[in-house]
Formats: sequence, structure tokens, C-alpha cells
Amino acid sequence: MHTVIDLLDQLATQTLPALRNMAILAVVFTVLQRCAASCNPGAPWWRKPGLSTDICFALIPRLLNTYAEITLLVIGVAIFYGIDGRAGIGDFLAHGHGPLAGLPFWQQVILYLLGNDLMMYLTHRAFHTARLWRFHAVHHSSESLEWISATRFHPIDQTFHNAMSDVVMLLLGIPAEVLVWLTPWTIGTSALVHANLNWTFGPFRYVLASPVYHRWHHTSYDRGGNSNFASTFPVYDLLFGTFYMPRGELPDAFGVDEPNYPQDFVGQIIHPFRRRKGQSAPHAALPARDAVGEEQAATP
Repeated sequence: MHTVIDLLDQLATQTLPALRNMAILAVVFTVLQRCAASCNPGAPWWRKPGLSTDICFALIPRLLNTYAEITLLVIGVAIFYGIDGRAGIGDFLAHGHGPLAGLPFWQQVILYLLGNDLMMYLTHRAFHTARLWRFHAVHHSSESLEWISATRFHPIDQTFHNAMSDVVMLLLGIPAEVLVWLTPWTIGTSALVHANLNWTFGPFRYVLASPVYHRWHHTSYDRGGNSNFASTFPVYDLLFGTFYMPRGELPDAFGVDEPNYPQDFVGQIIHPFRRRKGQSAPHAALPARDAVGEEQAATP
């Protein structure tokens, strides 16, 4: 009985901040949708198809993902530093260990942003390969792309794509304080790049990921779906030849190329474990686009 109560308490601890964050983002993007130009016509986000699925993904897997991240961290700390026990892990999180632990806080923030985004770029591309695409396809399944679509990740994808990048940076010596301090930035930018806005950030399109930049990534395989893998800094796509923003054109037609792909929460959790004919192919099955050519054709 105590175990059940403890589990419910921990679930509430994870869920309440998520509800608070969703409420704040809902207000912000409602105002933006009223004041700024949309990328694609359609109903407002609160009437989008699949909204209930997005909300479920935002709330239900949080406890599982937290346990997965902690487990990865504990294993990594034990292997690389020989530290175990609650006190040892707590000290590790508070002060950091490794080559980056002694740097000033502001340098740790910059290195975390750059290093975490590089890790996420690499794992993101990995999840566009044949073996892992079935899990990442859940994120691409939203046909009406909005800020809240950023929450739609299968737990397998969430653990090894998002959580593992944080764990790697922690093992390199970035203290947990940096991650906590950057939480509003992480949540806000993730929601922004999925928002239905026609923003390209103009001359800064190579510096920060914009809604148009990332929405191209959610288009079909033969358009921008095999491009724009970086979460925050498009420079990684420029370096690896996967940048794509064609001049005078906006992305549209989102979703996965698989007939009868489930749109409910339970169906999308189960679907990656089912093998069937017609299952969508990974975006990375196509050759990467030429970064130089697409840079010249990028929107102003």
C-alpha cells in the first residue's frame, strides 16, 4: 500500500509542474496565434486533431522518463567514476565531476547548450534509421503541427533521444543546476519550433532553430523530412549537410506515410512493437541534402 501511495505522490510531483508549464505555454501561444501570422491555415491549436493525444504524452510518460534518466545516470556514474549510493549520486549532481566541472557557470551553460544539441542531433538522426524510426514516427504522426505537438514522444524515443543527451552532459561534469536553470529555455524553444508560425528568423536562421526550419523536418520524405535535425542550432545541419529552407516556400502536409496509423495515445504506445506491411520508412533512407545548395536557396 505504501508503495502505491509513494508512486502516486511521485506521479503528482511530476504532473503538477507539467500542467503549470502547459498552462503558461497555452496562454503564450494563444496570444501569438492571435497576433502573428500562421505558417499553415487551419483551426486554432485548442481545436487541433489529436490534442488529447498530445496532452496524454505530456503528462503520462513523465514518471517513466524520469526513472529512465536517473537509471542511465546512476549506471554511468558507477561505471565512469565508481560512485554509488544516494549520497554519492547527490553530491555528483550538486557539484559535478569530470572535465567540465571546474569551469565557470556561464561557460558550463554555453557548453551544455552546444554539447546537448550536438548529442540530440546525432541521436535524432539515429532515430531516423530503419531500426529506430518506428519509435520516432510517433513524434511525426501529428498531421496538424502545433506547439503542443512537441510533447508527442514515445517513451523509448524520449529516453534515448532526449534523456541520454542530458546524462552525457552530466557525466562530463555539467552540474544539475545548469539543467534546472535552463529548463524554461528548453521547454520554450521546443514548443516554439513546433508552433504554427511563419517565422524564419531572417538573417539569424542559421543561429537559432525557427518554426519554419523545424516544420520542414515534419514534411514528407522527399521534401524536408530528411533535413533539419538540430533542436536548437541549425549550424549542425549546415556542418553535416542536412540544412533545408527553400526560398519563398512554406512547409505543409505533415504526418507519417503509413495507412491507418493510430492517432490515440495507447495505440501509438503499442504500435512501434507491431510489425506490419506498409509501415512507414525512415526519413534517413533518402540521401542527405546538399547544405550549400539549400543555403543559397534559403528564405531571406
